[in-house]
Amino acid sequence: MTDTNNLLLERIDTLIRIQALQAVSHLATKTERIMFLSEAGLQPKEIASIVGGKPATVSQIIYDQKKKVKGK
Repeated sequence: MTDTNNLLLERIDTLIRIQALQAVSHLATKTERIMFLSEAGLQPKEIASIVGGKPATVSQIIYDQKKKVKGK
């Protein structure tokens, strides 16, 4: 890729992060924010970079929450 393409992709990524943060700003807990972003189709690595934390922790929270919902 050219430098211009890389710069464009970086800016798009930044805009997506800003929109994601704005979309979850009303949610009370980190778990709610993680689940919202997961349901929106983001991967644990992407979610971790938005809400903070490690991708493995995000994956575990998603797993635990889905398991909890199935158990109800």
